[in-house]
Amino acid sequence: MSKPEPATRPRKKKALPRGPYALPPDVVAKDQRERLLAALPEAVAEHGYEGTTVSHIVEIAGVARGAFYKQFVDKRACFAAAHEGAHERLLGVLTFPCYSRASLAERVEGSLGAALVFLASEPELARLLTVEAPAAGPEIAKRHHEWMNRYGALLRRAALGHPEIVMPPRSFEPVIVGGISSAIAEQVLAGQTEHLPDQLPELAAYVLACYRSPTPEDPRVGLAPTDLSQPEQPPAARAAASA
Repeated sequence: MSKPEPATRPRKKKALPRGPYALPPDVVAKDQRERLLAALPEAVAEHGYEGTTVSHIVEIAGVARGAFYKQFVDKRACFAAAHEGAHERLLGVLTFPCYSRASLAERVEGSLGAALVFLASEPELARLLTVEAPAAGPEIAKRHHEWMNRYGALLRRAALGHPEIVMPPRSFEPVIVGGISSAIAEQVLAGQTEHLPDQLPELAAYVLACYRSPTPEDPRVGLAPTDLSQPEQPPAARAAASA
């Protein structure tokens, strides 16, 4: 299994020019919004969602408090926007390998590998997506669940056209993705985010087990389709299910 290429972490922006060469207000507002959205994950990683304040966010972003309220009603709105943006970035990382590889195994390994490298290079985003978002109130938790469904749909599309596989029920696809998310969260909470790419073999095997074609020696032969689609989960997923 080839090792994914390391991702490059984006550098922080320099301050905008002031004085007679200052930029137009709309450009300044766009830059301030981007700074605030980039600062939110860092603030939340340091203080937790509940402990994070607007003051923490604007201090990291390097913008005035008034500029924050021109962009967002409150901390929750800023978190929601950062959460959506982070998922859009992650979806972009996952999508290309899903459609540019031949076999399902290559698609799963390519997409998962790229995602794990991306999250390892962005530890604050990894924490926001897998640890903080599910516990950031009902609205964000609902969006988190909707994103799990969206990733599940991407996985199903990646598996289409492979007659040798067993397709699990659609309702189980978010469970597959949730198991991956839980395993990532376990690494994040253990302070091992930089080692996420090392989890690729186990996580890829977990996903592929959900879609593998049973053979006469396979103990799943003779089971109902629902049973066939439920392989052993990673340790973190099993712990979450039994909690």
